[in-house]
Amino acid sequence: MPIDIANISRRNMLKTVSAAALVAGVGTLSAPRRAAAQDANSVRVLSVEDPFFFAMKAMVPEYEKETGIKVELESLSYDALQSRLVSSFVAKTSDADVIVVDQMWLGQYLDNGWIVSLSDFIAKDGDIDLSDFIPEVLYSCNMWRGQIGTLPIAAYAQGVMYRKDMFDEFGLAAPPTQTSEDWTWTKYVETLQSLEGKSFGGQPVFPTVVCGSQPSPIVHMFTQLSVSHGANWFKSFPAAPWDFAPQLTDQAWIKSVDIYRQLYKLSPPEAINYVWFDAGTRFAKGDVGMFYWWTPYFYLIKNSGYMTGKKSDVMGKYATAALPKAEGVPQTVSVGGYSLGIPSSSERQDAGFAFIKWATSKATQKKMALWPDLNYQFSDFARASLYQDKEVKAVYPYLDVQYAMMKQGNGKITRPPVPGYTAIESVLGLTLNQLLTGTEDPKTALERTNSLFESILKGNLMIPYQKESFADSLDGAKALIGKLGKK
Repeated sequence: MPIDIANISRRNMLKTVSAAALVAGVGTLSAPRRAAAQDANSVRVLSVEDPFFFAMKAMVPEYEKETGIKVELESLSYDALQSRLVSSFVAKTSDADVIVVDQMWLGQYLDNGWIVSLSDFIAKDGDIDLSDFIPEVLYSCNMWRGQIGTLPIAAYAQGVMYRKDMFDEFGLAAPPTQTSEDWTWTKYVETLQSLEGKSFGGQPVFPTVVCGSQPSPIVHMFTQLSVSHGANWFKSFPAAPWDFAPQLTDQAWIKSVDIYRQLYKLSPPEAINYVWFDAGTRFAKGDVGMFYWWTPYFYLIKNSGYMTGKKSDVMGKYATAALPKAEGVPQTVSVGGYSLGIPSSSERQDAGFAFIKWATSKATQKKMALWPDLNYQFSDFARASLYQDKEVKAVYPYLDVQYAMMKQGNGKITRPPVPGYTAIESVLGLTLNQLLTGTEDPKTALERTNSLFESILKGNLMIPYQKESFADSLDGAKALIGKLGKK
């Protein structure tokens, strides 16, 4: 049930947020396993069980055969992984040699010295081909304060999926595959409204589907809408000097809430509780006309359910398209995903980097993409060359759309990966969830949220910011790529 934010006091809200941050951060639900004496010919890998995990796991026997290195691969849920990692970092135990890192954790992990920078490893390597990685991905997911802390194993942008047969039936124009001044969020909503009250294939149509569950799922989807409208979380970040004064009272946030409310009214009512996979798998049932979401759903919706291998009702009946944009605002696409890093506590960092180099290589990523089990379930490429590979494109025909979204990406603006992010995301998620079903004025709710943001950030010594800023930009990222890529 959604929490009634309007009736929660400031003190109770901050207690709620602190508890949420604790569970997501330094929880004790999953105690770290202190590594016993390990064989020098083995490498231990901890991963979240997102789609890339299944394809990577399928390739591990090849790695073991080629190198003679035994891979101890373990998967956990998102929250359990974060809790496990932070617990092991604080305890300074060698819990793993390679870990999966969400982009939102990178700054905290590097600033605290919990993982090592990969910059020196990359500079010394002779054939990692850093220039093949999409700069927007490395900038969004892997770089912090002029260091490359991780390398991407699965990169996500966001895009549109729609039912071709349904659009044809009702005479609707297909949305464009490239960003267009005519393909706006206003046009997107109008197109969905034209599907309202319709039936297709003998069943009622839901024009779209959204994520409503808080805190993270709704924030992930909503912030694509808000960043398209030019919304910023802070006064100045990632540009220097860093100023974390919250900006949630700007008109772009209010406008985005209004649109997201409209989208919820056009969605199944149970979407108020939908998490990431719920939205994608609902579209796969065949009664939803169009929605936008992370690009892994470009292939996940081929399955009935998450990674089941059972063909869905929409397989062969849907297409992908570019995200809508706001009128008069340059498009920005949310870019995120998972990467591989090396804990500073690992005693086998060279072996860890060797595994990372293999797993993120063009050759391995292509093999992961062409793994036939579960209806080909991996196209989350961070390497530009794979978007042009003919064999891969034959399996994933939407790659041109996906690549165009990647090139417009900026994950540091969409969901800024700053210290304290988990706590403020919890507040924003609660607010958005309540606004979907409540009648409170968005301006009032966002003003309250802005005030809570400020209290949390002050409590974390981020307002005023007392540490050294860093001029973080895409141009700077490209310069670093060029520098490290020189041999």
